[in-house]
Amino acid sequence: MIDVSVVMPVGSVEPELEAQFVALSNQTFDGSWELVLSLNTPGARADLERALQAFSADAVDVSIIDSSAVRSASHARNAGAAAAKAERLAFCDSDDIADPKWLAVMFAALDNHRVVGGFLEEERLAVAGQENWRPPATPGGNPSFLGHDFLVSANMAIWTEEFHAAGGFDESLLRGEDIAFSWALIRRHIELGFAADAIMHYRHRKGLWPMMKQHYLYGRGMSQILARIGTPDGGSATLRPNGQRVEKMSSVHFLRRGSIAVGRVVGLVVETVQSRRGALPSDTTSHG
Repeated sequence: MIDVSVVMPVGSVEPELEAQFVALSNQTFDGSWELVLSLNTPGARADLERALQAFSADAVDVSIIDSSAVRSASHARNAGAAAAKAERLAFCDSDDIADPKWLAVMFAALDNHRVVGGFLEEERLAVAGQENWRPPATPGGNPSFLGHDFLVSANMAIWTEEFHAAGGFDESLLRGEDIAFSWALIRRHIELGFAADAIMHYRHRKGLWPMMKQHYLYGRGMSQILARIGTPDGGSATLRPNGQRVEKMSSVHFLRRGSIAVGRVVGLVVETVQSRRGALPSDTTSHG
């Protein structure tokens, strides 16, 4: 019997992937586990199998599933979860690096919680000169949006039955699927736990323009969530800022926040137009 399934979506096979394979090989977890690689890029299986040579944990079952029919991380995670065999799921990303105790801590945390997020450590893989461009990803606990906590899909664990009961990740969203998923759990009265010792060394995108584009899409996703399902307490707070604190504001922070704001405004306009045309997804609760 497998104790826990680690689900990892794989987009393009980059050099960083081998470092994550080495890190997962060195996990201290003494139970049985499997690694489910959800390959989201057509024709990349041979490249992934070559990279997988860096994974040296012989006692761990490894499977590669093809999730390339729909190009999205949400679909890749959902497909990976559907293929998983264990009663507990842990999620990580292919370009980060798991601490040796990561899986052991996550597994133990699920004894006390139905779902749990872990700590995203942002210094080890920081891009030189970009260390202070963003607020902390996990500021002493799970992050929040408009006062409501959410899990980060790059470092979370959950009982498999709870994952499926909540509908998995919303594949219709441009971004913010971890917010929508977490809020679905909150609506089901599931407490979002946090394991500070479940450490994932987190890699941000390099460069100002990629960051601005990423945060613009975050804004678009936020508007989709607010327009379609609202906040867990029934509100919409359509354009209310999140108000994340940073130690020192700089021009980069203004650009980052501005990118989110523009994305939220554009997203609201798009959602309003599509709603009037009846073009929005008819069911935003089932995404598995």
